[in-house]
Parts: sequence; C-alpha cells; structure tokens
Amino acid sequence: MSLQSQKTLLLLSRIPSVGATRLRALLARFQSVDKILNAPISELSRTPNIGTATAESISKFLHSPERLKVEADIDAQFDRLSKFNAALITILDEQYPTRLKEIYDAPVYLFVRGNLTPQDSRALAMIGTRHPTDYGKNVTKKFATAFARNGFTVISGFAFGIDSIAHTAALDAGGRTIAVLGNGVDTIYTDPKGKLYPRILENGAIISEEWLGTAPIAENFPKRNRIISGLSLGIVIVESDFKGGSMITAKYALEQNRDIYAVPGSIFSPKSNGTNALIRDSQAKLALSPDDIIADYPAHHPEPQSLLDQFNQLPDLTADEQKIYALLSHEPIHIDTIAEQSGLDVSDVLILLFELEMKGVVRQLAGKLFQRAV
Repeated sequence: MSLQSQKTLLLLSRIPSVGATRLRALLARFQSVDKILNAPISELSRTPNIGTATAESISKFLHSPERLKVEADIDAQFDRLSKFNAALITILDEQYPTRLKEIYDAPVYLFVRGNLTPQDSRALAMIGTRHPTDYGKNVTKKFATAFARNGFTVISGFAFGIDSIAHTAALDAGGRTIAVLGNGVDTIYTDPKGKLYPRILENGAIISEEWLGTAPIAENFPKRNRIISGLSLGIVIVESDFKGGSMITAKYALEQNRDIYAVPGSIFSPKSNGTNALIRDSQAKLALSPDDIIADYPAHHPEPQSLLDQFNQLPDLTADEQKIYALLSHEPIHIDTIAEQSGLDVSDVLILLFELEMKGVVRQLAGKLFQRAV
C-alpha cells in the first residue's frame, strides 16, 4: 500500500461513525481506500453494516474542517514513525500476519517496530500475573526456552512479570519474540532501563494498533489481548487469579478457536486460582511440561533434542559440572541428596554448584536447595 493510501486508511479510521468493524466491511467491499474515499453516498450505503445514516456521516466528515485537523495528526504520526524507525502494516498488505487476519475483529492496521517474518506464524503466547512466584518465574523460563529452541516465536504483552520473563527467556534461547502493547510503540514504560526492548527489535517486533503517543490506559489492554491470542497457535497461562488480563485473553482465545493451555499451581495460591479453574472446567488443557504443548504441533518443531544437544546449548561445562547438572531439575533438591546421588563429597559438590551458579545454569534457594535455572 502506498504512503498516501496508508494516510487515507488512517483518515477513514478516525471517522467517528465508522470504527474498525465498519472499516473492514468497507475494505472488503471496495478493496481500495481510494475507492472508499471517492464513493458516493449511494454506494457507501450498500455496504453491510453501513446504511444511509452512516454513509451520510462519512461524507459529511470528509467535507468538513475536522478532516484537515485529522490529516495534520496523521502527518505527525508518520513523522514519529520515521523517528522511531517504525512502520505501518495494513490488513491489505502481504506482510500482515495471516493468522491474525483470521479473527473476526482483526485490527485494520498495526504499528510495528522491528520485523514480522513468516516464521512468526509458528507462535505460542505466554501470559500470566505481573507478580509471579518463584515457581511461576521458573515455569515461564522453562517453557519459553523450550518453545524458542523448537522454532516457535514467543508472544506476550511486555507487562511486568510473566510477560517480560517470557520475552527474555525466548531471546536468551536464541529465538524470536513479539511484544504486543496496549499503547503506542514509542512508549516502552515496562522497560525503563532499556535493556530488553532493543533485543526484541533485533529478534522480533514490538507492535500495537494504537497510534504513537497513545498512553497505556486501561481500556486499551483488553483490545490488546485479542491480538496476542489472534497471532498465536495457542496461549499458555502461567499463574492467574480468577480475574485479570490473562483470563480476558483466554476468553478471546476461546472465541478465536485457539488452543488454551494452563500450568497448574498450588490450590493454596490465589495466583493459580484462574489457571486451576480453567483446567477444572475443561476450558484449558493441562500443561505439565513444554512437551505437552509442543507435541500438539508436530509440523512446527524439529526432532527432540538429545541430552548431548542440550548440553551443547549450555555454557562450557566440565565433566563433573555436567554430572551435577544432569542430576538437577526445576524442582529444588538438597545438596546432601545431590552429593549422595553423584558419589562426590559435599564440599566438592558445593564448589561445583557454585561454578554452575556463576555460569547462570543453576540457582540456589534457601535451606541449601538447588535447581536448574535453564
């Protein structure tokens, strides 16, 4: 789509009586924004869900002084797009995500920083609470890492907590990730130190349907959530109470015929009330490991990694370090148990665990407990 056609599309989207649903109907009928712009009232009114009153309202706006103000705002948008090295992708463009186009309320356009690629059609979303427990953090890292290593793009909402952990883990594993915002792509308020978003731009994208300069107001986030699920083959929920953004995304996923997976949690943890309820009510599939999800998409992942392949993706480990790492899991294990199973002295095991911790592959917990960090 040409620059002028993009500007025309933004102009049409700002007509008060139109909205995204009616604009999609107009695009479906006319297949060109220029034809919409120049269509007489009689032709506009024949479009489903438009009618004479809306057609007259469109014509009135296009011939009003308000149009000039909106066109000035649009010019300012494109200036900001250039400043932030961003792009506008419309539903008529080939680059528009095919899977997102399938949903009934697909956004008419997306503001994009970074790059969307055909690989991103193999995507899984990971969402959850902004205040995860250590269990939730570890689950998210494990699942997002496995998804990335098996060729899936990891999608989330760039919120604090589960979202940011999922983005980071996917990148650390050498994969791609897409962050969907509920505000303009020029405002990255959840990454104040600027450590994460540059990595996303190099190996993924930051996208939004909101105009640049739009603040992160509450009403935008439910709309944002439908894009997260719409882009994905399925969504994975890690730690959510009965109410919250994750449960809204699950609702959208059901409407969009997307797969829903929930990682179970403690019945005593309010942060797992929602996920456990989804499993109980058969609205989500139980996910005990990444393999439970990856197995549902056999066409989208390579052969399972051997243990040797897994070690090759870790930092350089000595033979003894590999031996200790192989004994660990993502469940905490006491140092005495590790020593007993390895046949090494506790003092030697402690040194090896310290080295593994320095290499970022082991985490120490209180009470001399240890677990895998990757």
